[in-house]
Amino acid sequence: MIVGGLMASTATFEDARAAIDATVSDEQVRGYLTVYRVSGLGSVLAAGALAFLAGRARRGEARFRLATLGLSFAVVVVVGLLAVGVGFVEPLVLLALLPVLVGAALLNVPAARGWYEPEAHQ
Repeated sequence: MIVGGLMASTATFEDARAAIDATVSDEQVRGYLTVYRVSGLGSVLAAGALAFLAGRARRGEARFRLATLGLSFAVVVVVGLLAVGVGFVEPLVLLALLPVLVGAALLNVPAARGWYEPEAHQ
């Protein structure tokens, strides 16, 4: 997600102009590019927050496990809405949603839930 977000946030006007039909005005391309860059920065920030929360959750802190689950599902929903509603998202960000979903599912496995119970660490 971080790599895809960085790629989206550094997209240039010339590349966007070359990829978009000539009937679209330069102002519309700039608007599209602004939204594309902001969505890239958002995915970088979301991936950084997920990495931080997952790191804290690996230490056995239950509240960070729940925060990781909540943020991962929120990221999947927001990126999915961007992809379907607006019609564009960096493909690497979409591809990165699969490991996010798998990781969130694995945090709910009964063996993983046992890791976060206080008596499991003693």
